[in-house]
Amino acid sequence: MTLINTGSVSAALDTLHGARKLPPAEAIEYLRSFLGTLSPPGHNTKSASDARDALSLLINKLETNGFAGNDVWQQAIATMTSLANNPER
Repeated sequence: MTLINTGSVSAALDTLHGARKLPPAEAIEYLRSFLGTLSPPGHNTKSASDARDALSLLINKLETNGFAGNDVWQQAIATMTSLANNPER
């Protein structure tokens, strides 16, 4: 099984925490780029799946509305934290 690069996850967490200050287009660009790294071949853990879903929802809200509510941001942050702490689950 291919492991998620926890350094990338940590970088995504840093960005998620600061992304609210970014214009939506910049946040979307970064988050889309990171989303692609969550799908390496052979890596389909629950934590990775939850993180992909939460990031996809966040990106969708930013694209559709130009913003995302606190609950959407917090869900993305929580799933990234879970993935960072449990990359194999």
